[in-house]
Amino acid sequence: MAYYCRDCSYTGKAKSQTGACPACGSFNYGIRGAAGEQAPAPKRWRLVLVILLWGYLMVHIGWKLAQ
Repeated sequence: MAYYCRDCSYTGKAKSQTGACPACGSFNYGIRGAAGEQAPAPKRWRLVLVILLWGYLMVHIGWKLAQ
């Protein structure tokens, strides 16, 4: 279980003895991997779209350089 500070983004394996963040002293911390804290996995179509757009860009740059 990893703890992280929501103010300074410090990540550690355990809380400090006082219960505050060891880096900034804030008490605004959370548990990494808790329910509702994880972002959903990106969709496969987004990866395909990125590859197609980069390919499109490279083709047009090559076409402009060849002229």
